[in-house]
Amino acid sequence: MKKLLTVALIAALVSSLGSSTVLAESNSPLSPVEDTLLLSDKLNDLNDKSSSNVLDLSAVESCFSMAKDILKNYYERIDLGTEQSVKGTFTDDTKLLAHNLSEYVEKKMNTKHFVVEAANAQKENYVLTFNLLSSAVTKEGILLTISTEASFNYVGMEVQSGFGEVSNVVFTYTDTGLTMSDWYMPDDYYDEFLRGSLDHSSNLTMNSILESSNIAEKQTELEQKITDYFSVNRELPVEMTSTDGVEASNQVITPLATLASLNKTAIANYAKNNKAKDSPSSGGSNVSYYDFSQISGNWDCTNFVSHALLAGGAIPYDTNGSGISSKGWYYRSLSNRSSSWSGVPNLHDFLVNNTTKGPAGSATTYSTFKYNPNSGYPYAIGDILQFYLSGSYNNWRHSTIITEYYETNTALVLGALVTGRSGKGSYNNNQKAEEVYPGDSKRVIKLSGYYK
Repeated sequence: MKKLLTVALIAALVSSLGSSTVLAESNSPLSPVEDTLLLSDKLNDLNDKSSSNVLDLSAVESCFSMAKDILKNYYERIDLGTEQSVKGTFTDDTKLLAHNLSEYVEKKMNTKHFVVEAANAQKENYVLTFNLLSSAVTKEGILLTISTEASFNYVGMEVQSGFGEVSNVVFTYTDTGLTMSDWYMPDDYYDEFLRGSLDHSSNLTMNSILESSNIAEKQTELEQKITDYFSVNRELPVEMTSTDGVEASNQVITPLATLASLNKTAIANYAKNNKAKDSPSSGGSNVSYYDFSQISGNWDCTNFVSHALLAGGAIPYDTNGSGISSKGWYYRSLSNRSSSWSGVPNLHDFLVNNTTKGPAGSATTYSTFKYNPNSGYPYAIGDILQFYLSGSYNNWRHSTIITEYYETNTALVLGALVTGRSGKGSYNNNQKAEEVYPGDSKRVIKLSGYYK
């Protein structure tokens, strides 16, 4: 059986060797050619346990090499508009992608490239780096968790931008070789809208949504939402409307509370300095940093923003509750904290209602704006920008910090660049707000200070 699988693996690799070499950086120590030679050398020793382990390692490296080709093509097609550098990667001819996955990814790339064009988010000085975070080998195939980091400048801008995304990729053995049978990105708006939130663990299960008869309907729905969103000129400022009309949080109002200033520069700097760290630093107030993306089905974005607020001088509001409290804003431990510390809508509700202790603010819909020296900026670097995701999620999904402004093609009209973290290998770095969760609502929480 192992000999059959190995021959299939080599056959798949040989069919891919005519492709151009991946130019993106990688931490992989082996090339596809070296992978193939190493596997061939081991064919006569398959009965030995140690050689079996080497075979598994070589198979992982080979799949990683193929995955890098596919990922490179995917991101360059979206962000640069280039044709795929590996001929036929997204067609059925090479058998590298399962048929339904190939069709899904092709539509996904087209939708995402439309967003880049519509948001005037063309990129230059584009560099991709891939890292293998984890792997698992079974008799059915190979699961890889891969992080992709992109660094670039938006055309005409000097500020450094980029992002990090994580892919869970499944290769399965077939009669013709290895086939990529599933590919899910847990922090990707397209996958979340269509497929929902899958487990963040390394044991990715095949998602039957790709076999679903209504997958095309969902793709059309998302494409229409994004088209409608950009049918309005996003570079023309609109009146920013207050969104503070939420239910009171039942917190005790203390009339003697004093509102102090937050250091918004420190908030933005914390986000910039920690967004790509595997283990971000604590923001302060002796509050330890726990990565909430380690919890299945959770993300770290709002916890990250809470620590950024601490870095800006905010003090926690510990209501002495037990378990997960609906009051206050604090983190003592994973089992003893407020829901506002790490929940996207919960943080919003706390901030816009708080008059007692800890940070406070007001919310408005996000828009580009025309700068007026007399009236200043409607939102500032160091404020919070949150994103809604409809579809399968249908809730406020992501919290970020506004870390820079960008100039649109319209004179004196500015927009926001945001920085945030969703988990290890997944982050925004000075990304245009219009590129993040396009097609859905966005709101700014303007921080007014913190109560002592």
